[in-house]
Amino acid sequence: MKAITQTTRQKTVVNVTTGCCRSSKRKKRKCRKKRRFVVCEKICGRIFQKCDGNVRVYFRTVGIHRPSTSVLKIENDSDCQMKAIIQLGSKRKIIEQTIDEYQESTFVIGSIKDFKIMCTKNNDEDKFCKGKFELMIRSRSS
Repeated sequence: MKAITQTTRQKTVVNVTTGCCRSSKRKKRKCRKKRRFVVCEKICGRIFQKCDGNVRVYFRTVGIHRPSTSVLKIENDSDCQMKAIIQLGSKRKIIEQTIDEYQESTFVIGSIKDFKIMCTKNNDEDKFCKGKFELMIRSRSS
């Protein structure tokens, strides 16, 4: 029996913009207020789970209280149907979407708390759901 492993690659990009002017000898300028910089994070991963109807968490935020905008792309590369369950951070709203075989869905949401995938149960329990997800979170630092 072969062992199956799953790896997750993560990449973090941080853009820093300072708004203070340099002082020159000719003319003194007032410094602008420092701008808040934008934090942009990209999280990618593989979806691989048994088609047994169990829910598996693929992303969860902990301790983030600033507003953000997120783009979540989920690709289904298998013969099974996936059900994406996305919980928003504001007002405890939940989005549920079924992703058919060999299809993809993209969600633009305000503030993501977590997202889970459930592979719908088929007659054959030896099947696996396969796919990938890509999550881009963009937020302003306070």
